[in-house]
Amino acid sequence: MVTRKSVKADIRRVSDLLAFVEDHCRDKLFLFRGQPEDKPLLPKIARNLVPISRVLELEDFLLSEFKRRSRPHLTVVPNKNWDWLALAQHSGMATRLLDWSDNPLAALWFAVNESPPRRSPGVVWMFEVPTQDIVSAELKTDPRQGHRTKVFQPRHISPSIVAQGGWFTAHKFIEGENKFVPLEKNKTYKNFLTKFEIDADSFRQIEKQLDQFGINAASLFPGLIGLCKYLNWDAVSLHLKE
Repeated sequence: MVTRKSVKADIRRVSDLLAFVEDHCRDKLFLFRGQPEDKPLLPKIARNLVPISRVLELEDFLLSEFKRRSRPHLTVVPNKNWDWLALAQHSGMATRLLDWSDNPLAALWFAVNESPPRRSPGVVWMFEVPTQDIVSAELKTDPRQGHRTKVFQPRHISPSIVAQGGWFTAHKFIEGENKFVPLEKNKTYKNFLTKFEIDADSFRQIEKQLDQFGINAASLFPGLIGLCKYLNWDAVSLHLKE
């Protein structure tokens, strides 16, 4: 197990993260998540969208409506809730899933592609995944059920999931206490997490370095939306400011 730690302003260049990964991430599954600011590792549906007592009601409604309304836009229709939730999550809907990637550079891009709020450091989380807690998206079980938070890799039902090396944690809602527990406070997983901080002044430099590695909006979001987002960035960052 990698020793859990948090280092202030630990990442200033892409090579800082890659060096750590090369030295420590071997023979096991490691997942990565980038955030432009240090917020709890909670899924979107847990972020005060409704009173917590009604969060399960909201979840049922959203998933039901997504299944009903999304079909005209789908080339492949999922047949399991694991895939339905993964597709909804990647499309922007609030779910109990939290995005992770098996590509550390993709996670780093998500940490630095937006300006840091209040000039605060961004973060990249690294998660050494316990093998026994990985579940298959082929299961007929419902990801909203079970006794603990689980980890799964969705099937290739979306180009963005494939491009981003997408994985998810499916967070357990503790009904008796009416709450989701942030992953970094979950007693099962907290010692499997390592947090790196990214100096706010390094965001733009790192983003340009990632582009040299082919990690950008166009590669992570295949299609016209990702392409146009990349062209906007490329024009302003690399050309019009020169």
